[in-house]
Amino acid sequence: MNIRIKHIFRITITLAIVIGSSYIALRNINLDILISTLLNAHYEWVVLSIPVMLVSHWLRALRWKTMLSPVVEKPSILNMFSAVMIGYAVNNVIPKGGELMRPIIYARRDKVPLSTVMASMIVERFFFDAIMVLLFIAGVFIFQRADIEKAFPWFSWGQMLSVIGVLSSIIILILIIAFFPSLTDWLLKVTIRPFSKKLYERVHTLTDTFEHGFEVIKTPSQYLRLTLESFGIWLGYLFPMWIMMYSFDFQSRLNLDIIDATFLFSVGTLSQFTPAPGGIGVYHSLIQTSMVRIFGIMPEEALAYATLTHGINLIVCFIIGGAFFIYENRIEPLPKDLDEIEKETLG
Repeated sequence: MNIRIKHIFRITITLAIVIGSSYIALRNINLDILISTLLNAHYEWVVLSIPVMLVSHWLRALRWKTMLSPVVEKPSILNMFSAVMIGYAVNNVIPKGGELMRPIIYARRDKVPLSTVMASMIVERFFFDAIMVLLFIAGVFIFQRADIEKAFPWFSWGQMLSVIGVLSSIIILILIIAFFPSLTDWLLKVTIRPFSKKLYERVHTLTDTFEHGFEVIKTPSQYLRLTLESFGIWLGYLFPMWIMMYSFDFQSRLNLDIIDATFLFSVGTLSQFTPAPGGIGVYHSLIQTSMVRIFGIMPEEALAYATLTHGINLIVCFIIGGAFFIYENRIEPLPKDLDEIEKETLG
């Protein structure tokens, strides 16, 4: 399958997921009621939630600085915040595109090897973020199992354990590369070299390069700080969902609390595992289904809430991330390929 066909295939899958999930969210919806609900929302609560969102994004940049401190001299948190916001903005247009754009932006600004920065991203996503997501979802499964069965009867413990198994395997692999380079080399020799020497050399070079970026895992003195910063990031994602409940009339009737917001947050997080840009459609259908089946909220109110919580985050990321992108590109136009970026960041 050539690159063009793969590209068309990805776009087709993405569109199918976005259109399909959007249809599920919009079916049987009275558009007049939906629009009226959005127009009559109390937007002062939306405005109040924005600083909380920005604090969580700043904390992500701060945690990234903590992660790279063992291998980068005086990493710039402002440059990291710029890269984080640009990454978020790109993710909302190109599925997971921000995961590549973010390290590129930072690596070229602080002249850090791109491979080192990308390694830190792998640690962040599959070590710290994955563990936090698992804690949230596991907590929901343990303490709100009845709600899960009511909203999504098709979602089972078996599926949950499969997700845990995949993420745990990736975490173990990262730990092996970080702490046992000789074991890593032996595993590559046993599993890959007998079949392809060329592939073995490429993967071996990659693991050797990434080992430098995994240095933070071998710095126990940073564990407490990284844990606190991680909790701060995810609380910064959670609290806006609770705050924005007060934008709608259903909150005066139901008085939903932070536990209810945690449930919705955990369900909404699942949309980020799909190839839909920014979870569009998938997030809306998951949140709407949960609120209708568990809290008895009108479908139009539930969809209005999902639209508002998702939309305000999209707008904030586009405005701030877009502004940073223009600024970064004016300082120095982005290189056209990864080889050029790697040469540039290596100085």
